[in-house]
Amino acid sequence: MNNVQCYEGNYDKALFYSKMGRFFAEERYIRQMPYLRNRPEKVWFTIEKEDRVVAFSSLEFNDEYVEFTTEYVEARYRKKGLFRTLTEARFEYCRDYCQDMNVPIKTATNIEFIKDYYVRKGFEIYRTTRYYWFLRRYGQEASVGKGQSEHAPKLQFGA
Repeated sequence: MNNVQCYEGNYDKALFYSKMGRFFAEERYIRQMPYLRNRPEKVWFTIEKEDRVVAFSSLEFNDEYVEFTTEYVEARYRKKGLFRTLTEARFEYCRDYCQDMNVPIKTATNIEFIKDYYVRKGFEIYRTTRYYWFLRRYGQEASVGKGQSEHAPKLQFGA
């Protein structure tokens, strides 16, 4: 089982950047994720192996939707369910808000298998550009709830 650490609200920034700093600062990550930014309204989810972040994702709450903004898994940890675990953590985290506020989840990707994953999860493609698919999903009743899946994440809050 993969434990997911959640950084939200007034979290320990020194701790966060001690774990995530290389993704914001190192050239190899900047080339892969030129849009990676941290903002006060972002909620981050990380998975660590051997005391090192190997996968992360984030989301932002907007007035009209929730946006899944970032997702990354280190190459040697891909195809091991970490992306799915992080995405299920995001679904779980925003489920009640999306239902109560009747807002969709939106995301964009330029990676076909991620696009296909979201389509399988009930997202529709509402726009395309030369390099990106833009997807959205209304309603959260189809998302996996706590304890309903062997892949459901264990969230640890309060970082």
